[in-house]
Amino acid sequence: MRPFYFLCIAFQILFSIPVPGNTQELFRNPAAAQHDRITDLLSRLTVEEKISLLRATSPGIPRLEIDKYYHGNEALHGVVRPGRFTVFPQAIGLASMWNPELHQQVASAISDEARARWNELEQGRLQTYRFTDLLTFWSPTVNMARDPRWGRTPETYGEDPFLSGVLGTAFVKGLQGEDKQYLKIVATPKHFAANNEEHNRFVCNPQISERQLREYYFPAFEMCVREGKAASIMSAYNALNNVPCTANPWLLNKVLREDWGFNGYVVSDCGGPSLLVSAMKYVKTKEAAATLSIKAGLDLECGDDVYIEPLLNAYNQYMVSEADIDSAAYRVIRARMHLGLFDDPSLNPYSQIPVSVIGSEKHKELALEAARQSIVLLKNEKNTLPINPQKVKSIAVVGINAANSEFGDYSGAPVNEPVSVLQGLRNRAGDRIKIVHAPLEIGQRWYGTDPGR
Repeated sequence: MRPFYFLCIAFQILFSIPVPGNTQELFRNPAAAQHDRITDLLSRLTVEEKISLLRATSPGIPRLEIDKYYHGNEALHGVVRPGRFTVFPQAIGLASMWNPELHQQVASAISDEARARWNELEQGRLQTYRFTDLLTFWSPTVNMARDPRWGRTPETYGEDPFLSGVLGTAFVKGLQGEDKQYLKIVATPKHFAANNEEHNRFVCNPQISERQLREYYFPAFEMCVREGKAASIMSAYNALNNVPCTANPWLLNKVLREDWGFNGYVVSDCGGPSLLVSAMKYVKTKEAAATLSIKAGLDLECGDDVYIEPLLNAYNQYMVSEADIDSAAYRVIRARMHLGLFDDPSLNPYSQIPVSVIGSEKHKELALEAARQSIVLLKNEKNTLPINPQKVKSIAVVGINAANSEFGDYSGAPVNEPVSVLQGLRNRAGDRIKIVHAPLEIGQRWYGTDPGR
């Protein structure tokens, strides 16, 4: 038997065929160096399989027992899906707390709930819907909110680059956790860069000096990268100085990787590479879009359109090299490895987070405290607030949303019971004070309540 055993070892060395007693692939060995693990996995993949890793809804690779992995979900102020989660104040409200420590606690609670649901769903295996997985979040939004007409202003931390950087960094740290080996989840600051308008959002082409970029539009992203160690960055739809951000080598390679030392992967805004052909007409074919994007440093496509057959076509036509594909796949695999997806779950402390943390009393209290601190009092003339119930007999509540709980964009279904402004006042006032609600339409004038009512 011994000659046969040594013959098996020889074949295993030559052809990477597992033999009894030595069946664990190197990429599954948590004790091995990470670079060696990644390169081992790359060596086992075909070009087609490597390309399959570079799409947001990456399919499984059954022959290597690699599960599917769906990138993308939202967690700006609570996990959006699947199921119910604790909902916190909208991002612009969290910014109004001016409290980075509490901000990080909120983000940590959000990622705890995400991991808990991932664990409940058998390490994600039972989650089958797109953009609904729980280990990669396209949050936070750290673009500068300079124009209130921009529909995504509530997702941001305002128009100050330093405040946005401090809060974005705290949020990234809270989402990704503090373990030295594993990420709790992957945070993705977005949209890089100079993305802050709705008008022609798919084709706009701002002309911005490098000084203005580095002093105003870049600092929040730079802080999230240098201090927060963000594991991912999302590129923007728009162009910048005549080059689309999706395929901008100066932006993604020079600034992000060389200047700031970014060590993660870049994902496109959803459909971004396709827009190079359709809306921007920057190139004529999806193969050209794939080529420019991957060479510029875009590793992962949200949209599942260009980084599939067109990228493979570009490779077969010698427009893209296997080294280009390997570089992108390396970065994507590294993030999966940091999440512990190739390791025994028992080794990962985040795999032990119980589902009971979702909507727990601790998280409800945290949401309440964040709501308290997010309130901005512009003027309190003659100390009108807090209301003295001994001196007030009636209160008029005016506005179409007074009776509604408006959670804002990218909001999940709350496990914590929502309380509207009107209901909150009624709860506080009890039977002592009359609460009169005037649900007026926008533009309608209101002259006060009828004293006889």
